[in-house]
Amino acid sequence: MDYKELVFALNRIGIALGSETKLQNLFNLIVDEIINFADCDACSLYIKDPVKNELVFQATKTLSLKHRKGTESVFKSFSVPIELKSIAGYTAIKGETVNLEDCYNIPKETSYDFNESYDQKTGYKTVSMLSVPMKDNEGDVLGVIQLINKFDKKGKIVPFSKEFEEIILSLASQAAVALINARLLEANRNLYKALVEAFSEAIEARSPHTAGHSKRVAYISNLIAVHINKKDDGYFGNIFFSEEKLEELKYAALLHDVGKVAVPESVLDKRNKLEEDEVAIIKNRFEIIKFSTDFNIHDDKVKNEFLKQIEADLKFILEKNTPGFCSEDDKKKIIEIGNKIFIDFDGVEHPYLEEDEIYMLTNFVKGNFSPEEWEKMKRHVNNTLDILETVPFTDELKDIPRIAGAHHEMLNGSGYPFSVQGDGIMLQSRILAVADVFEALTASDRPYKKAMPIEKAVQVIGFMAKDGELDKELVGMFISDGLYQKYLEARDNGQINV
Repeated sequence: MDYKELVFALNRIGIALGSETKLQNLFNLIVDEIINFADCDACSLYIKDPVKNELVFQATKTLSLKHRKGTESVFKSFSVPIELKSIAGYTAIKGETVNLEDCYNIPKETSYDFNESYDQKTGYKTVSMLSVPMKDNEGDVLGVIQLINKFDKKGKIVPFSKEFEEIILSLASQAAVALINARLLEANRNLYKALVEAFSEAIEARSPHTAGHSKRVAYISNLIAVHINKKDDGYFGNIFFSEEKLEELKYAALLHDVGKVAVPESVLDKRNKLEEDEVAIIKNRFEIIKFSTDFNIHDDKVKNEFLKQIEADLKFILEKNTPGFCSEDDKKKIIEIGNKIFIDFDGVEHPYLEEDEIYMLTNFVKGNFSPEEWEKMKRHVNNTLDILETVPFTDELKDIPRIAGAHHEMLNGSGYPFSVQGDGIMLQSRILAVADVFEALTASDRPYKKAMPIEKAVQVIGFMAKDGELDKELVGMFISDGLYQKYLEARDNGQINV
């Protein structure tokens, strides 16, 4: 190899190593590139664990053993103490290159010796070896690369030349830089993951009734996306989520409700149309109404009829305070009861219910929320977008705000906050929408509703798909391929891990 070819090869390898950000992939790539470049039979990579003072065997490849039956099981990661008596340990401690012409004829004056166990297990014959340190820019050893059995042009095993040592040291330096960069990126990923999970749990901790919701939505979303990856034909045949895109979807799912941090707890944790303190005021008022009736009516028969009606009116009000359907006739009756008049002990007239109480009992648009409360609840999506758009996500995670911010958008434009339609909604957001709806329908811990029977929940998302709200292809796959059953089984067995 002439100088020009050498520079080109080293530059190409440097680019390849610099583009790999996953540690284990990088380890494997280092081994592959060195074997190809050095024209040797085998290469092994050890990474230094400074805390445990060990070398961790991270990657290896032996061309002559690649297709030999029974040898693959030998290649398992393990750790060895960093000691002068081993070749790798000596290289790590001294930071020096060890170049052996014949591993079975090492000079006796050396502190290290060759471990023959690998050869004995595999029937392999190690002859020449080059053990080089991977150093950072401060000279600290990060790991050790060992090259085994150098070939000449005729395929004969020969020693590694002194000139070749310097070239491999250059490669080892490039590998060290790539390792440092990959570690930094992995540390950033781990930091993102920890912050995302902590933020998600902190938000859900505001209400015990939604605890675990985001994790369950993330589990369902991942279940759907991974299943799509297995499709090789049909609607999803050309769609594939990379590992990075799966991670992005998971984080978006975990953070999709982060905007609820700005929703008042009185709304977030609301159980009924009127809360307990408001109901207590009404109950107290009805006691006054009964005392007033008892005081002002002297005919026992008339009095008893009035008292029975007062009890019936209160019972009806309390029944209609719970979440659920309220007919127009019920609303009229609430207004009728609320406008009834009683006279207090000072002779002042008062209605049975205040105007705001009548309003809360008769004007609600979702479960137990008044129009104003529902608008506050819907604002959590805008809040989510506002919060996530301030986060400097990496390129791999840049679509998290867009995915999370559209989980309440519907394909027919009936969703919120922006009434986006059709292709304007990313597939990941559509997946998130299906997961969010199904989890909410089947959750047993919501203050404003009981868990819906599974058959009914499946029917509901089917209707939503038919009406153009949810993606019909996703819903169809979710139901027909039994993904909802896999989720429920995992949930009920406590196996929701994301």
